[in-house]
Amino acid sequence: MNRRLRIERFACFLFLGLSATAQPAANDAVRQAMQQGAAAMTSGQFDQAIEAYADVTHLQPAFAEGFFNLGLAQEQAGHLDEARTALEQAVHLKPSMRGAHLFLGTIAYKRDLYKQAEDDFLAETRIDPRSAKAFMWLGVSRLAEERPQAAIAPLDRAHDLDPADVDTLYHRGRAYFLVAKDSYAAMFKANPDSFRVHQVLAESAAEAYRADEAIAQYKTAIELAPKQSGLHESLGDQYWTSGNLDRAADAYKAELEIDPTDTMAKFKLGSLYVVHANSAEGVPLLRQALQEDPTLRDAHYYLGDGLLDLDRNAEAAHEYELAIAPDPTDDRAMTSFYRLSQAYRKLHKMDDAREALANYQRLKAQTQARQDSRRAQIVRKRSQLPVDDPDKLPDSVEN
Repeated sequence: MNRRLRIERFACFLFLGLSATAQPAANDAVRQAMQQGAAAMTSGQFDQAIEAYADVTHLQPAFAEGFFNLGLAQEQAGHLDEARTALEQAVHLKPSMRGAHLFLGTIAYKRDLYKQAEDDFLAETRIDPRSAKAFMWLGVSRLAEERPQAAIAPLDRAHDLDPADVDTLYHRGRAYFLVAKDSYAAMFKANPDSFRVHQVLAESAAEAYRADEAIAQYKTAIELAPKQSGLHESLGDQYWTSGNLDRAADAYKAELEIDPTDTMAKFKLGSLYVVHANSAEGVPLLRQALQEDPTLRDAHYYLGDGLLDLDRNAEAAHEYELAIAPDPTDDRAMTSFYRLSQAYRKLHKMDDAREALANYQRLKAQTQARQDSRRAQIVRKRSQLPVDDPDKLPDSVEN
């Protein structure tokens, strides 16, 4: 792996000398030179900035901010030795200066001096505990030292401070990936015949939407550990994803034989019973699952289907309304609006039925316009079941 990363030009040149409050300048010449340096930095004329800031350090040798900006200009111009000397002088004059150790660390990192870079970034985090960049680079330097486990804590902190920073998101994800990779490698080495090996291979295949491969690996894992909770449910999920609902139902039944308290297995088996026109058995299971976990949104949808099938239309309408409530704009809401319009028609609430149908048609048009891939219909969370393909749903409600 190429561990050399592009060192971006930080947007925080911190032109400290622009403000007379940073430190009192010796005279107008220092103030003017600081302004000239800042203007040159802004326009990318780093050699001119170096000249201006060098004048500042000659005119006022105790002005730490002058050395700091000189170091930044030299770093941007590629004069790394001079930049480090200037930044070290800034730290010597003002040990508490924010940003100096951050740039010292990036200079060390550019030279593959990762331990030295780590020390500088760590020092910056102590001076400025709110610096997301300092924590990010601390994690990056530890990744470069091939210490992904040690990189996680500072990258998590950087993420807490700036959750939207894409660089932090990338490096944080890579750290977790490398830790997981190391853990799985150790697992394979410790016991290559363990059911866990086949379980992780199945999970990897499932994440890549290779359902047939995932099914094969889950079946092997079950052969090795037939009473292990969770395996049958995961196998059932993959059967559901691939459209084999009979085998999915058998897998969920097997899960409940191992763990009768498994709420998710009850929810999924109840949903499959409803899909197979066995609502009399599916509705009680879905009621029980919702009693145990009221947040199961999809359970409300399938419970509505089961109640509609049993001609309990008012109860069905209520369940569809509960399925819509968390997010009236997504795909589950779209299918729920369609079913809700059917329930209202059976209740002879024609105005409500037309309004529900209009909402369904609007959402269907938006879904088709997005040109979502089929992957959007695949189970992504343990509590979510596939949503009907909008292309297979009608535009109107049958009488």
